Amino acid sequence: PRTSDCPGYELNGDRRFINYISEADFNSLHQESENLLHQAADSTHMEVLDWPDIEKDALIAFFDDYCIVSLNRDLSRGFLHGLQTMIRQAGPEAELAQACTIIALTNLGRKLEKDVYIKRAKGLYSLLLRSFRLSISDSAKFTTLESLITAALLGLYEVITSTDTYPGAHVGHARGVSAILLSKFSPFELLCRGKLFQVPSPILLEDLEPENPPSSSLPSSSTTTNKTQERFSIMCTPLFKQSGSSLDVIYSETEPLVRKAISLLRGDATLDQILDLKMEAERLREAYSAWPETTPPEWRPRTVGVIASKNDGLMCITGPAPYHPYVASIWNSYRKACLLVLDILSSCHHRLNNCPEPTQPEAPIHKEIAQHTEAITSSIPYLLAGPANLHPFIQNSTALTPGPPVGALLSMQAFYIVSTLPTAGEQLKVYMGNCLAWIGSRMGIGQATVLSKCTTIDEFRFATEARVVIWAGMLI
Repeated sequence: PRTSDCPGYELNGDRRFINYISEADFNSLHQESENLLHQAADSTHMEVLDWPDIEKDALIAFFDDYCIVSLNRDLSRGFLHGLQTMIRQAGPEAELAQACTIIALTNLGRKLEKDVYIKRAKGLYSLLLRSFRLSISDSAKFTTLESLITAALLGLYEVITSTDTYPGAHVGHARGVSAILLSKFSPFELLCRGKLFQVPSPILLEDLEPENPPSSSLPSSSTTTNKTQERFSIMCTPLFKQSGSSLDVIYSETEPLVRKAISLLRGDATLDQILDLKMEAERLREAYSAWPETTPPEWRPRTVGVIASKNDGLMCITGPAPYHPYVASIWNSYRKACLLVLDILSSCHHRLNNCPEPTQPEAPIHKEIAQHTEAITSSIPYLLAGPANLHPFIQNSTALTPGPPVGALLSMQAFYIVSTLPTAGEQLKVYMGNCLAWIGSRMGIGQATVLSKCTTIDEFRFATEARVVIWAGMLI
């Protein structure tokens, strides 16, 4: 579906930040949510469900499955690290808490195969969209930290429940997250002015002038305390001291270059355009090559085990030690970006030398591609098994038992890029596609199932916008 078909954020005549759904659809939305909640009650076959207790259990499971609480914030941001504190401060009736309950019920319903939980979550989701739409039409609330994380959680819900029919249902939420973080009233002072969260069709709120700066509704928060240090970044250690240790600047330039390359290389680009594209890609390649040396020793991937491989004899499993999926996911984001840049260089080489595709790229590029794809592959058991299941898997070489799905959530876009990369071997692409399908079926992340069926980079936009939603969870 087009972005305009998805629930999202738009600007009305007075440039207020509004509109998950139009006024004309409110009645049908309300009726749909009532029907879903009624079905959830009826489907228990006269069994009375204690929803407060179920929702409490669901939240505990969600925090275990999707939150990474960092034990050392000097080294790692974690993922949704501060969510539990925010919910306690906001209270159970807050939209932030409701959004978390919705995604928690969905997660638990999928794990336990209880459709009644999923139906209830759908009903609550429809109701929350209505109230949240009204809340963010208030200029005093549209860029608060709570609005940002509520939008991110709603987008995460759509990523988890994504289907072939609605693969881009998260796009509206991603645009909202992007609009908040690119606004001058953003709750964070981000490196690169938030360009890391830029989406292809952004909503700009530069002209918006609320009567008063947005303030937080959390009891112990304010606009001032929500603001972070000037050089805040998620692509590095949180308290980094060197500008070179952050990927934000070069990463924020990579995705626009990929979109530009797709447009040029599929069309009748001139020689000068191809040469300029190649020059831009070479500059990013050099910048990426220098980044690993700026990372702290604690971030460096290590071999944590070796297992038998059907095709290659032995396979190393690598990742930071001690176990930390946030750091491992940053490495995979780095590798994914390097592969995209190298793929552009390979395509430019083909065009400039009139080589028929596919052909093997130049030797140095081919070597770098092999290194990055091997590193991503060796991180898969580390990310999918989790700390509890990883060592039994290494020792016994039995079937992999799924760990917390957050590791897969944070790196599934890297797996997708490898599965569609023209320069990757066919066997490797099939393996990555199978990993995505496994994540979808065994870990309950719907977008992984959708991406597993894609054989080209055509769904790159949906993956990019899902990344915006997911990375917003690294901010707290």
